[in-house]
Amino acid sequence: MVRPMPALAPRLVTERLVLRAFEPRDVAPHLASSQDPEVQRYLGGVKDPYEAFATLATHAGHWALRGYGSWAVERRADGEYLGRVGLWNPETWPDVEIGWRMHRAAWGNGYATEAARAALGWVWTTQPFDHLISIIHPDNRPSQRLAARLGHENTGMFEVPSIGIAAQRWWIERPPGDEAYAIRAATHDDAEDLSRLITAAFDDYISISPPGWTPRPHPPQEEHELLDHPDVTALVARPGGVLAGTVLHRPAATSRLQSDDPGLVHFVRLFVDPAWHGSGLARRLHQHAVDDARARGFTKMVLFTPLAQGRARRFYEREGWTRVRDDFSDERFGMPTVEYSYSL
Repeated sequence: MVRPMPALAPRLVTERLVLRAFEPRDVAPHLASSQDPEVQRYLGGVKDPYEAFATLATHAGHWALRGYGSWAVERRADGEYLGRVGLWNPETWPDVEIGWRMHRAAWGNGYATEAARAALGWVWTTQPFDHLISIIHPDNRPSQRLAARLGHENTGMFEVPSIGIAAQRWWIERPPGDEAYAIRAATHDDAEDLSRLITAAFDDYISISPPGWTPRPHPPQEEHELLDHPDVTALVARPGGVLAGTVLHRPAATSRLQSDDPGLVHFVRLFVDPAWHGSGLARRLHQHAVDDARARGFTKMVLFTPLAQGRARRFYEREGWTRVRDDFSDERFGMPTVEYSYSL
């Protein structure tokens, strides 16, 4: 399946930041920072409002033309716009570049590193690049240190085409295998982000729900209690520190199904953040669950998903699930539901 090219930056949430598409409210703080000689020291000097606006518009529009680009970086605590981070690849540029530009008030807090790691996590798990570069002025020590923290190596000076200046080319390679997906066991530290992801997924069901349906709440405490169960196996994918997806299964004998079949697994959930739709992450998480259940000696899995949830149903059917029935309403969803089974 060909991954659709996003025209707007997908939303990424880290511990302290939100990486999002540029918005009209970003114009004023961007224009102000473009007049700051310290911010602009290694970026061609201060810019007048016309030049600054054109720069911001170019970064916003980069997504429509390339399918990737820069994010606006916002602090979660107060919504303040802190700067930008992301990819840059205009015509004649020497390579796909990852760069960052933060307002002076944001310096010294690790925000640029946190944002750049999130951007790299998305890039390595959704885009085909085997490497990226960063072009850094030889006197820009803070950016050099940041690049080193991210895993870049300085390959030396070169002449940057189009702009005719000499700069350092820093190089970073794609992590090997599936390392970038950062798939691991879920812990209580993930509970708040899991609650947010699952709540958003249920909110999306409004478009396929019957009249009067309301999304089912999923507070963090419910997630903590679920993760406390010793028979629950839950995984998360956190590329670049961003919760991108989760999968959870448990013996059907101890789930809400209360099955008397000791070989049956209840495949409780598989959710992937929209920023990773079409990336292959869902298949990876699904395969982890299948492999784990098989290794534990189970013989079959069962799951339930809304009848109108075409995307999920197509995915499960491609992965080999068999539809068992579609003539009932599951209390978890509150709408017509399909039951699927999978032989291990």
